[in-house]
Amino acid sequence: MLEILNEYKKKVTPLKKSSKNELVFIEALSRHNWIQKPLPLLHPSEVANYRDQRLLTIKASSFAREFCILKHAIKIAEMEWDWDVPTKLLRNIKIPKLHTKAIRRINDDDLECLLKAADQHTKKYLKPIIIIVLETAMRRGEILSLKWSDIDIQRGLIIIDNTKTGYPRFIQMNDHIKYVFDKLNRVDARVFPITINSLRLSYQRLCRKLDIKIRFHDFSHEAINHLFEQNLSIPHIASTSGHRTMSQLFRYAHFKGSI
Repeated sequence: MLEILNEYKKKVTPLKKSSKNELVFIEALSRHNWIQKPLPLLHPSEVANYRDQRLLTIKASSFAREFCILKHAIKIAEMEWDWDVPTKLLRNIKIPKLHTKAIRRINDDDLECLLKAADQHTKKYLKPIIIIVLETAMRRGEILSLKWSDIDIQRGLIIIDNTKTGYPRFIQMNDHIKYVFDKLNRVDARVFPITINSLRLSYQRLCRKLDIKIRFHDFSHEAINHLFEQNLSIPHIASTSGHRTMSQLFRYAHFKGSI
């Protein structure tokens, strides 16, 4: 299994947007004893034991994402590299069912408190980024990938090339967004020259300090709901949020007071 993972790490992982996270997982996985065994000697019970141990420390959704990498690596080895691999090894390993949680709206008082604290934060980009998410439903990686060349002030458009789905899109700027960009200093080619990890840590510390439980991804959910509440057309909302299917989009449609 180790040989498959090493080959997968060289040939497949670098082509993915999430390559950095996947490399970290593969490196950690490679240190487990069962991974280093020759495939003919590997028994499904060893994989099941690994699953049970992992589920003691991570959520089922996180394990499912990790396990998909293993299954994909074996599938690629068989179908593209023509390797003789036991594809049934992982097929019967059960993954706990993933239950979709209800999307809860952000409390207005919590949001006001959070924005006020972010305005006084040493990380000057924290509040502008939160506002951009709330107004556009852009994902964190999309925002941090923005360059000033992606901001078309004349046409009032944000051009997003680095998307999760791989499909570029355009977002119409409103007055709030234009105001945020006008107030930012152009010190770098990037609009927000900070790392994802820096943003994540700063935001998490601020929430702990305020005792507010709002996940960063909740801002995108809130933004989509605001778009629905403005009675905009479904194609308009989908083109802004970047969702490719209606089922994905409507999962986030919860009006104030509904949940």
